[in-house]
Amino acid sequence: MLLKGFWTFLLGVLFVYLQVLIMPALRILGVTPLLLLPWLIYVVWTRDQVVALPVAFLVGLMYDTLNPSTFGMHALIFCLLAILINVLRIPFEQDSVVAKLIAISSSNLIFSLLSFVGMGIAWGFEGKLFRLSLGAFFYNLIFSLLIFALMQLISRLRLIIIHD
Repeated sequence: MLLKGFWTFLLGVLFVYLQVLIMPALRILGVTPLLLLPWLIYVVWTRDQVVALPVAFLVGLMYDTLNPSTFGMHALIFCLLAILINVLRIPFEQDSVVAKLIAISSSNLIFSLLSFVGMGIAWGFEGKLFRLSLGAFFYNLIFSLLIFALMQLISRLRLIIIHD
């Protein structure tokens, strides 16, 4: 279990680096997609909560170091979302497409709402913040669906080596 947690943490570190280095290039109308959200959904969906929750908290703290004015906000939101996704995952089968869609859409909605409240408290509630939050919700939802499907596809690939 410790080894699985270590590999999950390393995957999270890789996604934090990809978020910092690549995602700003995909910015549309001031909205940068959050690559860590589909990663979080995938990790909680495929790992035990004992592994996923601490890793989500640590990766959230690592991501929060980039914005010290709201330090701890992403770590808290990631923990809340990990618990929510785990609760949504329990009544369904592991490979249920409907459950995955519900988890992705609800976690994106909750993330957008909590981010809106956190940013509003930190910098004030304005019309621009509302427009950015709404745009970020739809952009992250589409992005999360694509990245989660890609991660599911990659996780099902098997490498077979045949010696002649």
